[in-house]
Amino acid sequence: MRFFNVYRRWFWLFSLEFFLATIIATQTHELGHIAVAESLGYETQLSYGSMSYNHKGFSEDEDVIAWRNMFKDLNPDQEPTEAQNKEAKRLFEKIRAKFPRDQEHTFYITLGGPVQTILSCFIGLFILAYRSSDKQENFKIVDWLAVFMSLFVLREVFNTVIAAGSYFINGTNDFSGDEFGISSYLGFNQWTIPIMTAILGAIIASFVIFMIVPKKYRFTFILAGFFGSILGFVLWFNYLGPWLFL
Repeated sequence: MRFFNVYRRWFWLFSLEFFLATIIATQTHELGHIAVAESLGYETQLSYGSMSYNHKGFSEDEDVIAWRNMFKDLNPDQEPTEAQNKEAKRLFEKIRAKFPRDQEHTFYITLGGPVQTILSCFIGLFILAYRSSDKQENFKIVDWLAVFMSLFVLREVFNTVIAAGSYFINGTNDFSGDEFGISSYLGFNQWTIPIMTAILGAIIASFVIFMIVPKKYRFTFILAGFFGSILGFVLWFNYLGPWLFL
């Protein structure tokens, strides 16, 4: 059947685009957190798969510097002494008292990542709607870019599926994902927001793939999506990301 034709040139092109989209979606998601944190007056730092934020002046504080330097001279296989652990705990408590966490700010910063991801998705959908991209015979580069933007929302599906697998296979009950933290802060069951965003993501992705992507390339696009996304995830989080953010 024609639907199951695989176009080799397009497969590699789509794979490259999914590879890049995986990295871009990850970084822009973290930039969503950073935008909120900096708007609230925090100093921030971007990493390849996360971000960190602290009060202004945190990094220059003498206690913070002392705490960070306590164990840097230890060999990887060397255990800190009891005295070192006691001093580290004392410094940590002092730092925590000096720079207390604001739970409301933490909520807004956590919210910034998923909001950015979903907003990017809706911008992509808006472009597709504006250009009437359902007229597949006129599909252009900008339409493909909008397709990939709209599929950023697959991050919501991926995270929830991975968490569900961890729950059923390993019995994990404590999840650190943004959506779980948002649910807990709002007083919901921790799965409420992840499931809602995963359902939203699955609906949008299904619509884009099966109604927008030209039928001729659809099967190739799906295969390349799996290949390129997995390759992007593995290479970015295990090799490229750690190397670039040394």
